[in-house]
Amino acid sequence: MSRASDTRQKNGPRDREGFRQAMSWLHTWAGLVLGWLLFAIFLTGTLSFFRYEFNQWMRPEMHGLAATSASDAAQVAQKAVDALHRQHPDVTQWILRLPDAREPAVTLLWRGTGNGRFETLRMDPHTGEVLRPRETMGGEFFYRFHFELRTAQKGRFTLEGRWVVGAATLLMFIALLTGIVTHRRFFKDFFTFRPGKGGQRAWLDAHNVSGVLVLPFYLMITFSGLMIFHSLYMPAGIATAYRGEKGVDSAAYFADLQGEKPESRPRRGPREAVAPLPRITLQPLVDASVAHWDGGRLGGLQARRDAHGRMVVEAIRHEGDRLQYRPPRLLFDGATGQLLEQPDATTPALKTYGVLYGLHMARFAGPGMRWVLFGFGLLGSLMIATGMVLWSVKRSTRGRTQNAQGASRRASATGSAAHAAEATAHHRIPWGERLVSAINIATLGGLPLACGVYLASNRLLPLDLPGRPDAELACFFSAWGLALLWGLGSCMLLRPGRLGWCVVMAAAAAVWATLPVLNALTTHAHLGATLPAGEWAWAGMDLAFAATGAVLGVLAWRLRPVAPRRPAPFGLGPEGLSV
Repeated sequence: MSRASDTRQKNGPRDREGFRQAMSWLHTWAGLVLGWLLFAIFLTGTLSFFRYEFNQWMRPEMHGLAATSASDAAQVAQKAVDALHRQHPDVTQWILRLPDAREPAVTLLWRGTGNGRFETLRMDPHTGEVLRPRETMGGEFFYRFHFELRTAQKGRFTLEGRWVVGAATLLMFIALLTGIVTHRRFFKDFFTFRPGKGGQRAWLDAHNVSGVLVLPFYLMITFSGLMIFHSLYMPAGIATAYRGEKGVDSAAYFADLQGEKPESRPRRGPREAVAPLPRITLQPLVDASVAHWDGGRLGGLQARRDAHGRMVVEAIRHEGDRLQYRPPRLLFDGATGQLLEQPDATTPALKTYGVLYGLHMARFAGPGMRWVLFGFGLLGSLMIATGMVLWSVKRSTRGRTQNAQGASRRASATGSAAHAAEATAHHRIPWGERLVSAINIATLGGLPLACGVYLASNRLLPLDLPGRPDAELACFFSAWGLALLWGLGSCMLLRPGRLGWCVVMAAAAAVWATLPVLNALTTHAHLGATLPAGEWAWAGMDLAFAATGAVLGVLAWRLRPVAPRRPAPFGLGPEGLSV
């Protein structure tokens, strides 16, 4: 017994080290396989915290709309709906989003067929007149690319994109969990940051600090991202629990998920005829909704016909009134005003799902909290970026060490120290490392450049250009593609070095710093007008663009190809990010 006990004691530490090494291997490759895609997903998701502000900045024609108060909700909604019926009397369903501090115009989605595509109108909240701002996806592009890799205004492969994003998110979740196992010194890593060390040590410190600092946020955002599309990634449970005579009744599942009665959901084909909606008096319904919520804010209204053809008006509470997503709703009979139903998810499981959904979407967050979440998102992007660069740095360091050892052995055999030194200085970098370095440049430097070009195209493209939203997206992907070509050229044809990084970062800095100038030259919603008026939603965007340009400019300056006189921070030596 004592001999077996001694064997277990000896093997215990060895087994733990073997497990930790296995987790380290899994951490490395789970992060590397889709790391570049993860960086794009995380960065665009971070920008999506301000998607309404991007929407506003990219439609400068809406600048100057006077704010409305919550007490004006009924009048604002009535004017918009009356204008819709005058222009489109055949409307069969409409969804109205009331203006608030982040979206000053009324947004009205409508359709005239049973199950067709919705059209979008934006209206002046005071007059009900249709606003015709420039056509653009605005911040919706960052939001849609974040979870479905949208490449066009009306994307065709959104389902496939969601599957790819789900696979990348799962790999990130695995990388986070294995990273926790790999790093034994959590608290020490939290306070350890040595940029002056240079090389692999500096990049590892940066990766550890950015990973540990807000680790709970990363775990929450990845797990909740998987949970949001659970019906897509894990349909077996739904298929088992909601199997009917005609197959899986997914409509009944989603009705239960939102606290609705399954029989109240209309099930129509795309060509099925639906009677148009009559004009509705909204004031009594709005008053009843606000009273029911004890003065809570009304976020929007929706009108449709239910499964029995009855006209139903749905009042939706403002998303910012609670953490749980989706907001509470009230269903009224459109003809009599009678309260029919109060759909809301109230069971523990549905509330947990709603809270996870709400934490991911952050619709509850005010300006201060959105900036905090934005900072967390930037740290997450930095964590992914430093991990990608760290992989290249480790391989480059290992290659130089092995080359130096081989050269030393050859020098000992031939007696030529000069030949060994020359071989060490001019070792050949494997094509795989060159390819990774090129994609790092294209992703970590090219994506900020592409985002800046997308915003600049909003100011430079002609307003009457057909397909203008897709033209803006073409500018985005063209800039990203050029960054990839530059990265491949600088790393595959030449030697990987700081020049490849410097050029892309300098171009990105120039584009972002120019955005406030372009805004001033092409619109009236510039800093000279918005700052004196205290319009911080507008001015804050221009100031943030200028700050982004300054940060990227500093990075470009630090990455300029000069011979260092002392060890450079983060190992930014003349041969690139690997010294």
